[in-house]
Amino acid sequence: MSSKPRAGINHKEYGVTSEGINVYLDVALRHVLKKNPKEESFTIKMTGGPDGDVAGNELKILHREYGENAKVVGIADGTGCAEDPNGLNWAELLRLVLNNLPIDHFDPLKLGDGGVVHKVDTESGVKARNNMHNRVQADAFLPAGGRPNTINVQNYKQFLNLDGTPSAPLIVEGANLFVTDEARQLLFEEAGVIIVKDSSANKAGVITSSYEICAAMLLSEDEFFENKSQIVNEVLEKLHQYARLEAELLFREFENYGGSLPQLSKVVSDAVNSATDALASALESFSENDKDKLLPLFRAHLPKTMSDLAFDHVRERVPSQYITNAISSCLASKLVYKEGTKFVETLPKEKLATVALRYLEAEHKVALLMKALEGTDMPAQEKEAIAKLLDSGGARTAIGVF
Repeated sequence: MSSKPRAGINHKEYGVTSEGINVYLDVALRHVLKKNPKEESFTIKMTGGPDGDVAGNELKILHREYGENAKVVGIADGTGCAEDPNGLNWAELLRLVLNNLPIDHFDPLKLGDGGVVHKVDTESGVKARNNMHNRVQADAFLPAGGRPNTINVQNYKQFLNLDGTPSAPLIVEGANLFVTDEARQLLFEEAGVIIVKDSSANKAGVITSSYEICAAMLLSEDEFFENKSQIVNEVLEKLHQYARLEAELLFREFENYGGSLPQLSKVVSDAVNSATDALASALESFSENDKDKLLPLFRAHLPKTMSDLAFDHVRERVPSQYITNAISSCLASKLVYKEGTKFVETLPKEKLATVALRYLEAEHKVALLMKALEGTDMPAQEKEAIAKLLDSGGARTAIGVF
């Protein structure tokens, strides 16, 4: 659908993949470098050109979210690379993005002291382009383009400085398979490089496609087109929300239990998938009436405009199995993202559905308690502390599962 101007959401036009990637970058900067990128400057190096989908949109998002705090110290693509230790000129970078131009069109006059543009029309330019991602020092490296297996078990040490420290302590993988599994683990074990795996960082595109499928089932093409702007904005909000939930979970589990982030990405994925399968199996025995009681989960997952327009017709327009799978996935994700992987892993599969339903009921009771708390005569600081405790552990405590 994304290729249809009227009926879909063009992934490059709206930068959906990059919107998710940047959330992971934001959370990682705060946890790994202890930097608030809204208030402090940080440096980043990238592969993928200003004319690319992921890299070009990421440049726009970096400038939109952080302005001059984001200092892009190096970019490499198929045409060459541009480097500036003080950060490449933002006006020039955005000119390239706007005009769909690769990095070799960067105006050398816009470089600062120590800045350089290398083009691949010389041997030295090819060499500089090929090793920019290893050579340039930065707070974070964002592969947003490039060949699979670029960093592998044979060459991963080139990402390290002579003293063994990494040229960037953080990697957020916007491009698929840029770093091999073995290289990820070795960079973490030998140099402490924190890597947000591609399957986590760039999944916003997949989520967007799932919303396009929902739109195709629930709305006519005219209904979608007439409300497209609002629906797209709501989809982007959902992408930010889900990316932040998973990113915060990854770093919470990393800080609590250790291990490498790529390993934890798989643990999170396995926990969600396992819970989804168990719930879908259990829901098969539910009556349609009982399943309908869980429809609010599916509705809350959808963009508001989409659900307002068509959710009354969901049973007519969406296959029953799709609804069951959607409810299972929504509930599984809620449990894993809120309570963590250990909570789901320790539950017997045959009891998962029962516990999940009790959890939903407990959440409702907690919401009522928090609403009642708002009307109490209590100092604001104490009220806020109680609300935080209720939100973080109220439902789990209520069902007595620890």
